[in-house]
Amino acid sequence: MLCLVILLSSAIFPSLGLEIVFEKCEQLVGFDLVESTLRVRKYNRTMPVLNGTIIMKADANDSFMVHTDLFHSRLGNQQFNHYPMKLPTSGMCEFIDHIHNNYPEVRELIINFPEKGACPITARDFHILNVAFPSRLVPPILPKGLWKMFSTVKEGNVDRSVFEVTVRAYSDNYF
Repeated sequence: MLCLVILLSSAIFPSLGLEIVFEKCEQLVGFDLVESTLRVRKYNRTMPVLNGTIIMKADANDSFMVHTDLFHSRLGNQQFNHYPMKLPTSGMCEFIDHIHNNYPEVRELIINFPEKGACPITARDFHILNVAFPSRLVPPILPKGLWKMFSTVKEGNVDRSVFEVTVRAYSDNYF
């Protein structure tokens, strides 16, 4: 459920000759709904990759709303400003269909991804195995720097699950 949001976050972060790498992926809230073992690790000592499993413990339908907030630190010094770009807020089933229609590369990176049109999305394990940041999906319009995205799944007005994903975008091996 949220692993797709994490990988789809790649569709928001900058490109245009930039190297984009994962810095951090952390679950902040919602361990009763989702349990995550996702972590960023070095693959072959050089490339940061996302690796782990997200265990969705309950079925999800469109009553679970997926919302994203994006923040940018131009200097990479952890002083973030809210950025007005985001993934569309939608129900969980609609969000899955949006990924199928617009980001097929992302769904191929996730093992056990729900089929298009499946609603409710049944409880399951999502596996992400050594996935580097898919820079080719990124629009070429945003600046380099440190980027942080918060993905929130809400049910009514209650935050049921919150993930934080941080990536670094730089060019010419220099940040």
